[in-house]
Parts: sequence; C-alpha cells; structure tokens
Amino acid sequence: MYLKRFVELFIAYGVSFLIAIWVIGYPFNFYHLGLIILGVIIGYIILVIPLTLLTIKKMATRENASGVNKNKSKFSKVLNELPAFIYLATKNNDGTISNSIITYSQSSKQENIFYVVTSANSERVNNINYNSQVAIASLFNNKTGLRFSSNQATAESITNQDQIESLTNKVPQIKELDENLTDKAIIVITIKSVVIESFRERPENITFK
Repeated sequence: MYLKRFVELFIAYGVSFLIAIWVIGYPFNFYHLGLIILGVIIGYIILVIPLTLLTIKKMATRENASGVNKNKSKFSKVLNELPAFIYLATKNNDGTISNSIITYSQSSKQENIFYVVTSANSERVNNINYNSQVAIASLFNNKTGLRFSSNQATAESITNQDQIESLTNKVPQIKELDENLTDKAIIVITIKSVVIESFRERPENITFK
C-alpha cells in the first residue's frame, strides 16, 4: 500500500474508534484523551501489520507470475531475468495514446501471449475495445540494460464472466494476478514480434509464428 493509503486507513480507523467510544458511553475527559490516542495507535499497528504482510506477499506473487513458459528460447529467458511489469500503450477513438504500467502473466503454452487482469471499466479496456493494436515495453535490468519492447502486438479484452471463468480454468496462473475477478477484465496480449536490447549486445528482433 502507498503512504496515502496508510494515512487514509489511520483516519478511518481513528474515527471508527472514537465512534465506538461514544456509542458505549465512555466517560470522556482530558485524562482519557492520552489513553484513547494510545489505544488508536496500538490498534492501528495491530491492524496494519497483517495487511502489510499480505500486500508484500501479493506483490511478490505478482512479480513472479511471468516467465512460466517452459520454452528455453531467448525471449522466455529474458522474461525470467526481468520483473513481471510492462508498460502498455493503447489508443482511444480520437488517437490519444494512454500509457500505463501493469503486471502480466505469460502463457505456459505460447511464449508470445501475455495475460493482464484489470478493472472492466478501465480506460485501457475501453481503448482496446476500440483499437486492438497496442505497444508494450518492459522495465530494464539496471546492470545490463536488458529489456524488450514491441509495437507489433494486439490485445483482446474479455469481460464476460463465463468466458473469464473458462479461461482461468485453462490458465490457472491468471488468478495469481488477482484472485477476485468480479467486475474485472482479462486482457490477452498477443505479440507478433519483439525487440530485445541491452548494453552489451546489439538489438535483436524476434518474430513469432
């Protein structure tokens, strides 16, 4: 969670704590104020610790979601060396390009297919429904500069719950991205070709059949 979320959670927790005291009729005076503040802080810490651990675990699961393809090709090896985050560029109906960073999972059967879970009402879903042509780029390795990118990719958004259930049954690792798929969309990205670059080697173009 971001710092903003911790602050918002603290305010909400503090207000609920004070409301609970008011409801049960706790005799309030300035002596009790210190105890109340201490109680809010202790209770907040107890609340936040498991939430933080769960958030870290979820992020670790997401980061390890890519590179599941058993293919020993160079592209799959590159994926295994990079975090499971990519930039996804989509275009709306007036030609405006929207770029966002997302977590993905690679298909275990086809190395050039990525799965993304997002809100069904997100801008990227609306853009993909209008224009299936997308571009992607990975984060890069700080030491070697290893990265990949492609402007030769298409995407399809799946929002029908029956289709989502059918797809997740076939591709169970999608649930590692988000266990709750209610009101969500699954974006299926198909890469036609990709460029692999680094500080050490010349750019290499890989075309998928």
